[in-house]
Amino acid sequence: NLAFDSGEMALRQLWKGDFATVDLGSFHPRGTDQISFPPGIPFHRLKSLEDNWPYKGKTNHPFPQDHGYQFRGYHLDAARRPTFFYHYGDIAVEDYFEDVRDKDGKPYFKRTLRFETPAEQTPFYFRAAAGKKIATQSGRNFGIDQLQLRITSDHQGIVREGDAGEVLIPLTLPKGRSTLTLEYQW
Repeated sequence: NLAFDSGEMALRQLWKGDFATVDLGSFHPRGTDQISFPPGIPFHRLKSLEDNWPYKGKTNHPFPQDHGYQFRGYHLDAARRPTFFYHYGDIAVEDYFEDVRDKDGKPYFKRTLRFETPAEQTPFYFRAAAGKKIATQSGRNFGIDQLQLRITSDHQGIVREGDAGEVLIPLTLPKGRSTLTLEYQW
């Protein structure tokens, strides 16, 4: 299962087993093996790797629209899996999660982000995951606490050290359509 935050256009949680309890606006996963993702937006143009990743403060009511985000809804496929639509500036994003199984029958999520841009974009970062312990197995494979992150498209990730380290994927999008694909296993 997964929880997607349509307010900030970001993946918030992954877990296995029972879905969730929703009561008066509270959301509580009922399953096991929970993986949490940090608050904040998925994409940002950092001036340097020492800059803080933006997140919503108590008085920042226009967040994340003040960073160019706009939620555009979602669509369910035949298996009732959602594709989330949103904009980051003039970039149209389709964010799709597919539950798949590996050769041993273990379930995981494949995430496909499709971008449509009217012009080549200035470089920015996608924050793919964050955690206390990050092990870099290659530029495309990372262990973040209990999560295994694999970049399956032609992109490389970098680790930004900190209290909670982050796996960032630098993106320079060409004009037109492009795709970023990831796998989350835990």
